[in-house]
Amino acid sequence: MNLERYKLIVSQEQGQYEFLSEGPKGVIRKVIHYLPIGNSIYNLGFGDWDEVNQKINDKSRSNNGDREKILVTVADSVMHFMQLHPRAIVFSRGETPSKTRLYQMVIAREWKTISKLYKIKGFYLGKWEDFIPAQNYDAFTLEILQ
Repeated sequence: MNLERYKLIVSQEQGQYEFLSEGPKGVIRKVIHYLPIGNSIYNLGFGDWDEVNQKINDKSRSNNGDREKILVTVADSVMHFMQLHPRAIVFSRGETPSKTRLYQMVIAREWKTISKLYKIKGFYLGKWEDFIPAQNYDAFTLEILQ
């Protein structure tokens, strides 16, 4: 993906990345966190940083006019994280069905590139299956092709 992206800041806290979204609503701090949830399985958490509560707000919709740039930046963090943890499985699900659908649309759009590097599964009707671009899924996993 040779698209415009933000500069990622790798946090001292393991598995955390930050960047600043810039647009009509100003500068918004975004945080991506890979939280271990099982044996080599990490949940990809993402959202605006909530200064008051000192945590990621994954329900926020900042609408700063830079959605594509943000999505490319999150994808960059996945690639960086997977380089550091080549046996990891990254789990992702949007906080809302519309966010999950957005993630799926990006995966489908970039499928030719992604499928050469990663194995992606989708969760559909209570089971995991190999990702099919036209299928609607409730969640996704990603791992490096071995």
